[in-house]
Amino acid sequence: MAYLQRGLANGARFLDVVAEGSDAWAVGERVEVDHHDSVLVHWDGRRWRRLVRELPERGRSRTLSKVDASAPGNVWVVAEDSEAGDSGLLRFDGRRWSFIPAETDVNDEPEPALEVIALGDDQAWTFGERWAKHFDGRNWVRYETPLTTDAASALSPQDIWAVGTTADGPAAAHFDGRSWQRTPLPPVAPAGTFDAQLTAVLAVAVDEVWAVGSYQTPDSRFGPLLYRWNGTVWRAPALKEGRLTGLARDSGGTLWIAGDAGTPDPPDDSHYLLTYADGRWSQAKTELPLTALAQASDGRGLWGLAGNKIVEFRKG
Repeated sequence: MAYLQRGLANGARFLDVVAEGSDAWAVGERVEVDHHDSVLVHWDGRRWRRLVRELPERGRSRTLSKVDASAPGNVWVVAEDSEAGDSGLLRFDGRRWSFIPAETDVNDEPEPALEVIALGDDQAWTFGERWAKHFDGRNWVRYETPLTTDAASALSPQDIWAVGTTADGPAAAHFDGRSWQRTPLPPVAPAGTFDAQLTAVLAVAVDEVWAVGSYQTPDSRFGPLLYRWNGTVWRAPALKEGRLTGLARDSGGTLWIAGDAGTPDPPDDSHYLLTYADGRWSQAKTELPLTALAQASDGRGLWGLAGNKIVEFRKG
């Protein structure tokens, strides 16, 4: 497995990445002493380029935490502003970027999005604390959800998965085109552990959905959470230790999972990529701590995020 590091936006921290067609986008933030910058970079099939002037003024000083795209003209980004409360969404329609402020609830309090997914040519879903909102190209429709969503993935507009948390721990829910229903997860974290959370989900088929995350132990180590939906129930393939941080699938059908040893400050040789293909697991070490994964825009490789670097992985 070969890889190429691409350092971008010195001092930045990349948080999410997505590829669609020959394009890809990665988002994050850069925090300085006296200001906070949004970080959005675009891959045009040949190189990565940071976008600054292209963004509306309100979108240039935010934490860009999530990005998704379903077409070159349907790109959505979660733009967080925890200090001033001016969170919202960035949307690219193929011509320009616009900023959409977060809506308010019945108490006139802002409802910032935690996750966004894009569908079709102009549809999108946003997710927050026990709610989801669907944009059909013109209007938004709100749904109640049985969890606070941290990650979501769609097979179609009538087949969407969300993972996150409830008061009793990690949770998963499914949208069938009408409503959101919780699907029970088997317990995995041992007794005495805490802060269990799912941070990534990938819907491959109606009988293959994957979710990953981690839990923390009393001695400040981390353990893995790994679930697979088989069309009827969630199962938990066994993993001994470590923290799982990213999830993707390449065009050849191989599942990739990023992880590390699960210690508070994992050593450089403890980062790895798990792969699952033809019913078999394998593991390869990486030099960098990967936090998010996405299929490369050409389908033959993988994008991974590590701090201010975007890493391209190739088999071989």
